[in-house]
Amino acid sequence: MSMLKMYLAPIGIAALLAGCASMTVMSHVPLATMSRLSTMTISDVEPAELRVAARLPETLEPQRQGVKVRIRASPTWEEFVLEAASEDRDLEPLASYARQGTRLWAFRLTAADVARLQRITNGAGRDGASRSLEIAAGVDACHRGLLSGDALPTTTFLRTNRTGYFVLTEDLDLRTIASERDLATNVPACK
Repeated sequence: MSMLKMYLAPIGIAALLAGCASMTVMSHVPLATMSRLSTMTISDVEPAELRVAARLPETLEPQRQGVKVRIRASPTWEEFVLEAASEDRDLEPLASYARQGTRLWAFRLTAADVARLQRITNGAGRDGASRSLEIAAGVDACHRGLLSGDALPTTTFLRTNRTGYFVLTEDLDLRTIASERDLATNVPACK
């Protein structure tokens, strides 16, 4: 996992970065998010409504095929690569999060992955098995122009159903979790 993928594994309430827990990342997870995620079950996920969004500085943008969701509702993890979601219904709910000097991005499952996740959610909990859920969302970023020495605050959002987006991590400055060398290596120039 790239150093700058922002993953949040909700049920364990551990923010993961490069495979290890980070107190810096955890300090950017709102308490309301921790509470919400700790009670989430597979029945709370509507595959067609699942979205991941990010607020990134204007110099950064998500890499092509760089936005992923991993879900575990059974013994194994399933990974989904998301596609851009540019419809008004995906972006308008994020308008209140807009800030000068940033851009908002939204992503959704492909039609095939909506069907795949629906099969997973339909099969979860059979035979008395737990309907608990673990979910991780990640955004691989690239940069346009030069990365100045300024802060690189990033915010990630998740929407699991029609109730709307909620903040996963808020204003996490990538410079507080990665060295300049790691930034240069893991945040390539956009193609």
